[in-house]
Amino acid sequence: MKYITQILKNNLLHLVAVMLILASCNKDVEQFTETPVTPPGGKTLGETIAATPTDSLYYRLIIKSGLLSTINNKAANYTMLVPDNNGMKAFINFISKGQVPIQAPDAVFSGFIAANIPVASAAGIVSYNIIGQTILSAKVPATFPNFQLPTQIILPQAPPVNSLIRATTFFAPKLAYVNNIPVTAVDAVASNGIIHHVATVVAPPTTVLAGLIYTDPDLSYFTAAIARGDSGQVGLNKFDSLLKYGVTNMTVLAPNNAAFQNLIYGSVYGNALAHGAPPQKADSLAKAALAAGPAIFMDTTFGAVLPASSVRGILAYHLLASNSTGSYKPDIRAFSTDFSATPTLVKTLVNSSFGVHPGVLAQATYTGPFVTKLTFTGLGTFPPGGTPFSGGAANVVGMDKHAVNGVLHVIDKVLLPQ
Repeated sequence: MKYITQILKNNLLHLVAVMLILASCNKDVEQFTETPVTPPGGKTLGETIAATPTDSLYYRLIIKSGLLSTINNKAANYTMLVPDNNGMKAFINFISKGQVPIQAPDAVFSGFIAANIPVASAAGIVSYNIIGQTILSAKVPATFPNFQLPTQIILPQAPPVNSLIRATTFFAPKLAYVNNIPVTAVDAVASNGIIHHVATVVAPPTTVLAGLIYTDPDLSYFTAAIARGDSGQVGLNKFDSLLKYGVTNMTVLAPNNAAFQNLIYGSVYGNALAHGAPPQKADSLAKAALAAGPAIFMDTTFGAVLPASSVRGILAYHLLASNSTGSYKPDIRAFSTDFSATPTLVKTLVNSSFGVHPGVLAQATYTGPFVTKLTFTGLGTFPPGGTPFSGGAANVVGMDKHAVNGVLHVIDKVLLPQ
C-alpha cells in the first residue's frame, strides 16, 4: 500500500481535467469524400428498408418513431444501423421479459411495437441508430480505439442548446461491431445514405456513469470508496465529477460489494497482525470493520489502515486510460468486444502519475462473435509480495453497462496496482 501512496498523489486527476474538456466526445466528426452511388430505382433509406421484407419489424419501429420523413429526405445523407427481423425479435423478446416468445408470428411483434413501445422510446432508438453522414465500412479505421460518431440524439443541456453536443456511438475496427453489437452486413446503398445491418438493436444509453454506479445496490462500497478518494478534491479533479460529466469518455471497472469486503477484511486483518495483534484479535477487528458496512471508508480508524490517498490510487487503477494526446487520461471507451482473447496489458489512470506502470491484464473469451467471459488481473496481490499478475483474476460479473459518458464493467475483485 505504501507504494500506491507514493506514486499516486492527491492531484492525480489534475492533468486530465482540462484535457477531458478539450478532447471530449463532441469534437467535429471527420468528413469523408466519397463517390455518390445511386442504387437501382434511387430508393431513399426509408424506401429501401420498406422494400426489404427481412427489415419489416424495424420499419414498423421507424413508423412509430415519426422519423420516416427524416430518413426519406433526399437532400440529406445518413448512415443507418438496422437490425433485421431476427434481431428485432431478440430485442422485443428481451424488453418484454419473454412475454413475446421468439417463435411468435411477425404480426405479434409488430403489434407489440405498436402497442407497447412509446413514441419517445422508438424515436430515441431510431435516432441513436442514425449518423448524420455516409460512412462506408472501408472508411472505418482498422485499429482501436473505436471510431466515435455522433448520432441524432442531442444531449440534455442548459440553454442555449448546442446541437453539436450529441450522444455518440462507436464503430469497432473494420466495423466488426457497433458498441458491443456484432455487425452482420455492411454497405447496403440507398440514394441518400448507407445501411449497415446489426445483430440486434443498438440501444442508446440513458444515464451517465454516476447514475449507473450510485443506483446499483451491489456497488455501495464502490460508491463509498469514491467519496473517500475524493476527500479534499474539487471540480473535475474528483472522480465523482468525472462520472457525472456527460462529455467524458471512460471505461470503469467497478468492484462489487463482496470484492471490497474481501479487501477491507484483509487490510484490517493484515494491519492488526503487523502491529502485534494475535490472529484471533485481528479476526475480530476485521469482522468489526465489515460490520460497519460502506461507512467504514469514512471511519478515521480505518483511514489509518487504508488512507484516502491509497483509496484514490486503487480507484485510479480501475479507470482505463490512453496517452493519445501525450499524457494519460481516462478518455477511452472499451466494450467487452474490444478486448483480445490473448492476455493483453491495458493502461490505467495510474499511468498519469507513474507512466511506466504496466497496467491491468485483460482477457476476453469469445463464443462466436460474443464475449462470454472477461477477466482483469491486477499487478499486485493481497497480501503483498506475490509475483506480478499472479493473483486470481477479477471476473466481470456485469458486462458492458453503457452510459452516456462511458462503459461500466462490474468485477468481483479489487485490483491492486502494486
